[in-house]
Amino acid sequence: MRPDRRRRGVSVTTALKPRTTRPGGIRAAVSLLLLIPVLVPLFAVALIWLSERDAARASDDRVQAAARIVSANVRNLVTTTLDRLRRMDEALGPDPLLFTPKPGLPGEGITQVYDASGLTIMADGQRGASVASNPAFVALAGGDPWTITPLLGQAGALRFFGIARRLERNGQFAGVLSALLPADMLSDVWSEVALGVESTVGVIRDDGWLVTRYPVPAEGVNLASHDLFTQHLPNAADGVYTSLASPVDRVARIVGYQSLKELGLVVTASRSRDDMAEAFWTRVGSTAMVAAPVFIVMVALCGWAILLLMRHERSRVALEVALQQNRMLFQEIHHRVKNNLQQVSALVKLQQAPAQMKEDLTRRIAAMSAVHQHIYESDQFGALDAEGYLAKLLAGLRDSAPPGVDLDWRLAPLQVSPDQALPLGLIVNEVVANAFKHGFPNGKAGRVSVTLERPLEGKEAILTIADTGVGMSEIPSGGMGLGTRLIAGLTQQLEGKAATVRDNGVRFELRFPVGV
Repeated sequence: MRPDRRRRGVSVTTALKPRTTRPGGIRAAVSLLLLIPVLVPLFAVALIWLSERDAARASDDRVQAAARIVSANVRNLVTTTLDRLRRMDEALGPDPLLFTPKPGLPGEGITQVYDASGLTIMADGQRGASVASNPAFVALAGGDPWTITPLLGQAGALRFFGIARRLERNGQFAGVLSALLPADMLSDVWSEVALGVESTVGVIRDDGWLVTRYPVPAEGVNLASHDLFTQHLPNAADGVYTSLASPVDRVARIVGYQSLKELGLVVTASRSRDDMAEAFWTRVGSTAMVAAPVFIVMVALCGWAILLLMRHERSRVALEVALQQNRMLFQEIHHRVKNNLQQVSALVKLQQAPAQMKEDLTRRIAAMSAVHQHIYESDQFGALDAEGYLAKLLAGLRDSAPPGVDLDWRLAPLQVSPDQALPLGLIVNEVVANAFKHGFPNGKAGRVSVTLERPLEGKEAILTIADTGVGMSEIPSGGMGLGTRLIAGLTQQLEGKAATVRDNGVRFELRFPVGV
C-alpha cells in the first residue's frame, strides 16, 4: 500500500505562519496610547475654557454686585443730602432774601442760595451772578421739587456736581438751595468694590448726562446715544453688558448697571477687559505649569507602554510560530506513523503465514492507524472526538462482517485523550471481530450493536458491545486466546473495568474514567 503523503492543501510554509494575528487589536491599543498625550492638552484647553467661562460669569456677577453697592451708596447720599437741604431750608427763615450767612448752617460742603430771579444770594459766603438760565434752576422754577446737576467745573480743577432744592414761601417759588458735592466722593466706593486699576464707578442722569464718576473724567459727557441707553436700559432695569470702547476714555470694559428710577439716576460699575485678559493668561500659565509635567510624564508612560506592547506582540508572534511548528511536527509524526503502519500492514499480507493470523494482524494494525489518521486529519492533540474516530473504525469493520450479520452503533459525543483513543479503538476492534468470528457460525444471521455513552452524573464512560449470536457456550474452548489477553491488557491501560456476560448472545461492557 502506498503511503499517503498529501498535506490536504496546506503547505508547510503556510502552516508555520501564525494562525491568529491581532494587528487590529495592537493598532487600536497603540492608537489609544497615542491618543492619551493628545487628550491631555485638549483637557487642559477645555479646563482653561471652562475656567474662563466661569471666570466671565463670576466677573459679570461681580460687576453687577458692585453696581448694587454703588446704587445703595448713591441712594443714601442723595437721601441724606436732600434731608440736609430741607433742614437748611428751615434755617433760612421766612424770607431767604433777608438771609445773612452765619456760622452753624446745617450740613457740610459748598452751599449756595439763589433768589426767585436766579440771583446768587450766597455762594460760599459771597453774593454774585445770576443763574436764571441754568437748566437746573429753570427746572426747579418750573415746579420740580429737587434736581441733580451734571458734572461741573473745569478740567484740572476741583470738580463738583450739585443737588438742588426748590424754595417756596407762601406757596410761591422763592429761590433755590443747592449743595455742591465733590466729584471724587465715590473714591471710597471704588476702593470698596475693588474691580481693578482701570475699573470705574459712576452716576448718570436718566437723560444721559454724567453726574459723577471715579476716576473723575476730564470733562462731562452725555451718554444718551450710548449702548447703555439705546439697547440695555430699554430692555432691563439692571444687567451686565460689554462696552468695546468707553465714551469717556475709550477703554473696553464689562459694565454692570442698575436703574434708580425714583431718583432719575443710573449707576454703573465696570471692570477693564484687559484686567480680565491678564487674569486669564495668569490662569493659563498656572494651568500650563501643572499640565506640562503631566503631559511629559504621560508621553513617557505612553511611549513605554507602546514599547511593552510591541515587545509583547513580537513575543506572542514568536510563541505562536513555535506552537505552529510543534503542531506541524506532531502532524508529521502521526502522518508518518500512519504511513509506516500501512507499510507494516502491507508486509504482513506478503508474509507466509496462516490467513486468519494475517487477517487479525492487519485488522489490529488498521485500528492503530485509524487513531493516527484521525489525529492528523482533525489537528487535535490534546483531545480527540471519540464519536467520530470510532464511527470511522466501525464503518471499516462493517465491511468485514459475515454475510447476514449487521453492525450498528450509537455513539455519544465524548472527548478522550490520545492515550485513551488507541486502547479504546483496539478493544472495539477485538470485541467486534470476536463477535463476527465466533458468534455467527455456519452462516447464522444476526446483529452486533456498539453503544458508547456517558451518564449525566459521574466521571466515567460506558462502552457496550452486544451481539445476538450463539453465546459464549458456542465459543471454542482452548484457554485464553491472544484477543482476550489483549482486551484485558488494554482495559488495564484504560484503568477501566470490563465484564462479558451471556445475554441472548454475548454482551461486553467496559467502564473507564474520562477527564476530558
